[in-house]
Amino acid sequence: MIHTYTEDHIANAITWRDVLRDLPAAFEALRTGDASIAPRQRVDCGTTKLSSMGAVWQSRQVAAYKTYTSVAGQFNFLLNLFDLATGAHHVMPGNEVTRARTAAMTTWAAREMAKPNPQKLALFGLGIQGRTHLEALQETLHFKEIAVVDTADVSAQCELLASQLGMPVYQALPEQAVTDADVVVTITRSKIPVFDGAWLKPGASVCAVGTSLPSGSEIDAITRQRSSQVIVEWKPQSLVEAGEIVQGLQDKSLDMSRIKDLPDLLASQTPWRKNANEIMLFKAVGVGLSDLVAARLAVVTNLGN
Repeated sequence: MIHTYTEDHIANAITWRDVLRDLPAAFEALRTGDASIAPRQRVDCGTTKLSSMGAVWQSRQVAAYKTYTSVAGQFNFLLNLFDLATGAHHVMPGNEVTRARTAAMTTWAAREMAKPNPQKLALFGLGIQGRTHLEALQETLHFKEIAVVDTADVSAQCELLASQLGMPVYQALPEQAVTDADVVVTITRSKIPVFDGAWLKPGASVCAVGTSLPSGSEIDAITRQRSSQVIVEWKPQSLVEAGEIVQGLQDKSLDMSRIKDLPDLLASQTPWRKNANEIMLFKAVGVGLSDLVAARLAVVTNLGN
């Protein structure tokens, strides 16, 4: 049987909180062999890209595959979730799935990397993903101050957020935002670095989310050089398509000994942060297992499926 869903169905069924709850178990399953990932495949034709990525989680009896187009920077997602126990097929648009799983992944990484009681968040990009990230990061880490960097004038949005949160939220220039920030999160479409790594204070945590192309990097060589650990979701995919990683290995600002993925960290069963002064970098590209987690929760919650 085929079940179909709308974006409203997904938005009403799940939030980043739900996905965050299940992500560690999914990546533990990846570590033990109970889950597998199909890395992203891309086909280019002129200004159009067709991409696909997927995963299987055996003990949860689900498989998922997401396909999407990118035309002039505009994305259109479609996700298929297969119930391996019943044979049911669930078809859904992927915008809300992608939004929830991306914010959940960044929040998981920031939660594990940040020092206790972080005071300041620097957020680059206040689009749809940026607003979801701000909500998730603030609810989880309880910052006292949020500086937002955006190419558009988002000062009015910042004032509204400041009123809602009861704390300073303001638009800033990159140096002002990054200076003294405990956590820096970049969610932009920039293919070039958006801040100078020399501005990072000791102990800062950086999460780069905005691009998954090897030709683009929101993070500069100085940030890579200063990062004692560089964490990715899954090495087989990230080493090929994460510009921050690909370019870092090429220009020697990064070496393989500092790169760890989530299965590596789960296997060690030790805190991600080793000392208070180390700078840590998390680079996300999005993997099919995260999509599977979000889509499965949407199906479980929605309409009693």
